[in-house]
This record gives sequence, C-alpha cells and structure tokens, in this order.
Amino acid sequence: MVNQVPTLPAVLIGGPPHAGKSVLLYSLTHALREQGIPHHTIRACPDGEGNWSQESDEQTVSQIRVKGDWSDDFVKRICLDLEHRCLPLLVDIGGRPKESQACILRQCTHSLLLLRADKEDYTQLWLRLIEESGLSPLAQLYSQFVGTSTISSQTPILTGILTGLVRNDTTAAKGPLFDALVKHIATLFNSSFPRELKNVFFEKAPTKLVIDLDEALATIAPSTTRWETDMLTPLLARIPEHTPMSVYGVGPHWLYAALLVYADPQPFYQFNPRQQFGWMQPVPLEISNVQFSEVLVQTHTYQYVTVLSINILPKHLEYFHPEPLPFPPVRTDIGLIIDGSMPSWLMTALVRLYKELGVAWIAAYYPPQNKAIIVYSRVVRYNPGDAIPKHSV
Repeated sequence: MVNQVPTLPAVLIGGPPHAGKSVLLYSLTHALREQGIPHHTIRACPDGEGNWSQESDEQTVSQIRVKGDWSDDFVKRICLDLEHRCLPLLVDIGGRPKESQACILRQCTHSLLLLRADKEDYTQLWLRLIEESGLSPLAQLYSQFVGTSTISSQTPILTGILTGLVRNDTTAAKGPLFDALVKHIATLFNSSFPRELKNVFFEKAPTKLVIDLDEALATIAPSTTRWETDMLTPLLARIPEHTPMSVYGVGPHWLYAALLVYADPQPFYQFNPRQQFGWMQPVPLEISNVQFSEVLVQTHTYQYVTVLSINILPKHLEYFHPEPLPFPPVRTDIGLIIDGSMPSWLMTALVRLYKELGVAWIAAYYPPQNKAIIVYSRVVRYNPGDAIPKHSV
C-alpha cells in the first residue's frame, strides 16, 4: 500500500473569518472533481462545517451545525490525518489559528490565502504564519462580496480579487481568476499524484470487486459531480448483490450505507484517504446502554420511527478502539433514522448494527434535502433511495 508519501501536497486555505474560505473550498473541490483530479478535503477546525453545509439551506444549517472546541486531542488527530494522507489535500484550518495549532500548518506543503482588505491585522498574521511554517505560497487573493474578479499576477504566485463567494450558492465561484486558481491546483496535484497511483489502491483492495464512485457517477450522470437519490437504483443495477465489496470515491453517507446493505452479509470496505492503510471496514459496534465518552447518543421515539441523534463531542472520532463502541438498543417494530455529523465508516457501522438487530427500516438524514434517505427496508412501504421527512426533535 502506498502511504505517507512526503511529496503529496496539502494546500492550506487560510485567511480571516468570514472571507469565504468554506465556500471557496467547496467550489474548488467540485471543480477539481469535474476534471477528475484525485484529492480530498479536510476541514481541520471543529466548526461543524462540511460539504453538507454548503448544499443545505441556511435554516437547516443553523439548526444542526454544532461547533466544537480546539482541544489538544483534536489538533493531534488532525495532524495524524495530514501525516497519513493517501491523496493530495485541500485543508481549511479556520480563521483564527493559535500557536497550539501551528503543527497543522507544518503538516501542509502549500498555502492559498483568502484575505480581506479591511482586516490588515489578519493579513499580517497569516503572512507570518505561512512564512514560519515553511509553506510554498500558491495564491494570495483578496475576497470581496460584490464587484468583478480580477487577476493581478500569475507568477510567481497567483494574486487578484475574488468576488461572489456566497454561502449556499454553489455556482458563485467562477470566472478567469477562479479558473486560473483551479488550474494552478490541478497542475500541482497532477504533478505529484500520478493518476496511475489510483490503480495501486485498487490492486491493494481487499476484495475483487471495487466500486469507483467517481467513474460510476460519470457514467450515470455525466453532467454532475453530486449524487442524487434517484441515481441509487441504476448504480445498484450495475453491481452484483451479496458480494464482497470495496468502495472508492466521494459520495454521501446514504450512498455508502446503501452499498453496505447491498453487499451484506459479505465483507464491505471503504477507502479513507486520511488513514495510513487506506482501506477500512466499518468500525466494530455493540448494543449497550453504556455511553461512550466521546459520542453523545440520544434517542427520540415516535409512533412509527426512532431518531438516533449522534454528536461526536471532540468533532473528530478515532477509528481504532480496543473494544466495540456502544450504542443503545432501539425498537425493532418501527423504523430508525440516523442523524448527526459523523465519518462514513461510522454511518455504515451503525446501519449494519441496527440491521442485524432487526429494525423495520433504516434511513440516513441528508441535510441538503432536509430529509432522511432510506438505505435498508424489510417492509413494503419503503425502498432504498426513498426520501422521507425527519421528525422534529
């Protein structure tokens, strides 16, 4: 397995708060995916952000986004993720880094600064941090809410004014400056991560069947980089059922969970570019009334459904644990909705746990639709891919 390759770039996206870094990160990763550039994004700050928060309406985001604290343990775990990367990275560290978080910057290789003209103190702070961390400047841009994007220079680094970074508007980032930025990053990533390296990952996959979600999406819906629920049926039609399976690529939690159910009871693996060994199985879990200290679990039972709410308190959950993680028993004569921000390997593990327990059906809450997506059902009423309302809790 190829891992801990020191030449794999990690581009830090830095700048003051409210400059549009999260919007820019989201826009960049989608533009790179459209070009088939292998990479991964890491939000190296416990602010509750994610792709979901850019794809969801503001009211939904405000209701479910939960910020965490910059604990020493969180910083340590993020640094390990960066150190063990298997793909080039785009890294968002937030707007107010402290000295205790400097190790995150030192794990990166390049910088992309998104600054504000009215925050000169932050500009000087970020310039100093980049220099002290030994990062190679890739771009230094100023963010404006309105106006026209302009390019000041292309070399030695890309500079200019970038406008239109509007939260929840996933089409706002465009124009010559944004295109030039995408080109700079694509060139960097392609030069240090040969596309043939993905073949190495596939050759080292623990199962004969490997599902490449990026290629599958390009075949099913070539005009988009985003999985929709109506694409699940044509995807499953291409795959043998009850077969050991390894899944590679970007997809929502409900997609990974539905694939796990489709493979059950056979082994299921997913590729995690943050982990040293790349391929991993869903983490071991057990039914128990004991509460795990790092995960706050709440159940809310209604007439026809139980909502299982998950809150990872440190905002970063370690994969390796000496014992199975405990999760509570729920009623099996009604359905279950799993709600909360979590890694996909925990979502798939929860689906397997409660499927084996015998619940009637299981759905994963999907913020962009503000609905729960059915991933497993043993009742006639629901099928995988169906979207249902989530009960208020």
